[in-house]
Amino acid sequence: MSSQIDEIKSRLDIAELVGSYIRLTKAGANFKALCPFHNERTPSFNVSPARQIWHCFGCGKGGDMFEFIQQIEGVEFGDALKTLADRAGVELKREDPRLKSERTRQFALLEEATKFFEGQLSLAPLEYLKKRGLQNETIKTFRLGYAPNEWRALDAHLKQKARLPDGQGFSEKELENSGLAVKSGQGFYDRFRGRIMFPIFDYSGRVVAFGGRIFPEKENESKYVNSPETALYQKSKILYGLNFAKSEILRASECVLVEGYMDAIMSWQGGVKNVVAASGTALAADQLKTIKRLAEKLIVAFDMDSAGEGASKRGIDLALAAGFDVRVAGALGEGLKDPADAVCKNPALWQKAVLTSRHIAQFYIDSALKKHKPDSPEAKREFQRTVLPVISSLADLERAHWVREVSRILNIKEEAVWSASDKHRPTKEVENIFENSASKPKARKELLEEKILGIAAEYPALAQKLDPAFKNLLAQSNKTAIFAELFLSGIIDAEAEFIKCQSELKKEYLREKLAYLGAQINSAEKAGEGNIADLMGEFQKISKELHTI
Repeated sequence: MSSQIDEIKSRLDIAELVGSYIRLTKAGANFKALCPFHNERTPSFNVSPARQIWHCFGCGKGGDMFEFIQQIEGVEFGDALKTLADRAGVELKREDPRLKSERTRQFALLEEATKFFEGQLSLAPLEYLKKRGLQNETIKTFRLGYAPNEWRALDAHLKQKARLPDGQGFSEKELENSGLAVKSGQGFYDRFRGRIMFPIFDYSGRVVAFGGRIFPEKENESKYVNSPETALYQKSKILYGLNFAKSEILRASECVLVEGYMDAIMSWQGGVKNVVAASGTALAADQLKTIKRLAEKLIVAFDMDSAGEGASKRGIDLALAAGFDVRVAGALGEGLKDPADAVCKNPALWQKAVLTSRHIAQFYIDSALKKHKPDSPEAKREFQRTVLPVISSLADLERAHWVREVSRILNIKEEAVWSASDKHRPTKEVENIFENSASKPKARKELLEEKILGIAAEYPALAQKLDPAFKNLLAQSNKTAIFAELFLSGIIDAEAEFIKCQSELKKEYLREKLAYLGAQINSAEKAGEGNIADLMGEFQKISKELHTI
């Protein structure tokens, strides 16, 4: 087995592998990125092609390419081995005991079910899909199929034909565990019957679940039936179409989010390939974390008629809290309900809608002004309800821009807008939802101090280039020992990083002083004290120094 692992490593480059999951930026001979395993705004995730390793100085995680796949996809070693072997074109000659698991059997079962549904797609169901605008190649790419309107068609097929390499077939209990069968008083029966089938894939392109659309239409029948949650399928973590779209999202640095299967498929066919679907569920934090690894711009194409309401608003709030640049796709055209309809009529309509997306704040402003005149009390209430919650979630400078814009539109003072938006600042629950549950990342100041200490410990000659303001750091030998061990990996260009870290640390110290002075100024103003001018002078002096670094 070790020889096969070595062969896989020799055929794959860790930078290319990691770069297919997250955005990497060149940093000398290495690469850096925002860590995909904890929430951060400054990159502390490093990849060394020379050593074929990765390490995050924020949360402490690291390892080789196998460890990366295990962490990023949440799988066991055996699954990571299989994924990388397939990617490298290496045939696993003997099966590792760790590969023999329930997960492996479920993947095989779902693959066999997909093939069965594909083989059943003909005549009326196929004509319906083509009428909706789907081309044969698209149908094959997304592996669409049909579940016969029979109680045990899939069950009978799997019992008769499906065999694993060990010679065992699939039991009805395994069908139930995979979400394909339902148990009743009369035994097991197929969950999906008389439905067009949409396989749902994981990040690597393996089928983990299904969505089934009723066909033909029937009264008292749900339009869509989806797989229940299983060992392989958690709705809050899967985005439909991401396996097809991930490289396009990475390339475009933006992700287009639609509601349904057909919207995602038709968008792909219509040339907008950086698209995923939330599959009718509220956008969840885990889904946003996955997107954030690839892009920071999110273009939503939901039904936004009731702006500021419902599950779509909750998802937008989470996206803003996660630091996304959230935008809303432009108008599709008269009489067109969704991206699928637009692409069916003319792909250019959907492409234009994506290109003309508006900032989420601008969207809510425009929506409010369609309902009310800007000088009316009703407009101010609408802005309070829909616009200010969005503005309050933005970073300071961006927030200032929209505060000024609202002030101009409503003809009220900026101070009033600032005060009103402060009341909508994200709750701790929303802010903390993206924190890593296993380990909270260290503060930027602490990380910079550790890097400086580690470099000084590993390269004593550089200690003479340490800023006198930081000499007291050398007494913190415990931090030195911690970081020196990490630094031995050779991920960092020592001297350049040493100088850069000192510059960044000085900024952090100055920001702390500004925050302290700001609090003193506020206290002095409230108390009516006479030293405000001196405090303001000191504040301006430090601000100027900060901006010159």
